[in-house]
Amino acid sequence: MTEATRRAVFTISVDGGDVTGNFAPYLISMSIKLADGGKSDTFECTLDDAGGQIALPREGATLRATLAWADGGGRIEFEGKTDEPASEGSRGGGMILSLSAKAADMKGRGKAKKERHKDDATFEEAAKHFAEGSGFEVKIDGDLAKVKRDYWAMANESFFSWGARIAEELGATFKAMGGKAVFVPRNSGKSVSGQPLQTVRAEVGVNLINWRLSPVQNRARYRKARVRHYDRKEAKWNVEDVEIDGALDSDLVETVKAANKDNAKDRATANSEESKRGKGGGSITIDGDPAAQAQAPCVVAGVRAGIDGDYRITSATHTLSRGSGWTTQCELEQPQGAAGADGRKAGKQAGETGHRP
Repeated sequence: MTEATRRAVFTISVDGGDVTGNFAPYLISMSIKLADGGKSDTFECTLDDAGGQIALPREGATLRATLAWADGGGRIEFEGKTDEPASEGSRGGGMILSLSAKAADMKGRGKAKKERHKDDATFEEAAKHFAEGSGFEVKIDGDLAKVKRDYWAMANESFFSWGARIAEELGATFKAMGGKAVFVPRNSGKSVSGQPLQTVRAEVGVNLINWRLSPVQNRARYRKARVRHYDRKEAKWNVEDVEIDGALDSDLVETVKAANKDNAKDRATANSEESKRGKGGGSITIDGDPAAQAQAPCVVAGVRAGIDGDYRITSATHTLSRGSGWTTQCELEQPQGAAGADGRKAGKQAGETGHRP
């Protein structure tokens, strides 16, 4: 069965009440965007509202949605709080109702600024301490939880702001979803639930609908991530360097400051990993694939030499619409393998195909 003939199914509930049957006759489109760390997953749907037949949900209602193929193979799930609904229309035209929701409650206690600190503690201990009173249960994957520092500080920051900042320092992905705050190592191949991510394949003639990819972009690419820190005992500045793979002949060095040696090592490694992701990328649209989510590996095939290869997904937007069915748009970066390298003979010039006339 081809993707074109498969049937996508969805569910929507508001404050625990199933409204799928109410929405289905009027649904124009719905989308679930699975964002990268530091950004909230979002839900949006557009309904034919010519008769004003859909009751408006209250602001901040709990909305849950799923999207899947009727014959199985995994599904996309979303849970969040609704924003203000919006009505659009015009004289002589139709009328539509737009509903949206965010996975992270941006009006909740996680936005309250606080002054806190934790001495001689692991990252997990500090994060749980800072999350107290925010309404979030902290989950930290693997060895990341064991990172230890003599001092952790929340300096007039909200839990959201602190989570994003410390994740950048440690080379992690931070996501707030419903009542959970999750930290997962960056580029680890794991989802925010800690489960291994499946590889998404985007192939011309199979499931690839359109693409725009540039695996090598003309922007700064650092050879080293360098972090300076001040050693109080020795009364001098010290430097921690981490080499960055795939920097070609660049001699650029990214330099930032850190509080101490441990922080410097963490930050240098994190900057190195982030620099690899910024090498190049672009976007693709494929037939609906529930495996597509932020940080999942993606293999592009059948486009051309220099473009085909391995990438990493930074965000995936799953859209179900009346006209197109279920499609998935993925933002890609961190090209690897053959991506960015045309392996054909170096003597070929632009425009030469090597074929005889």
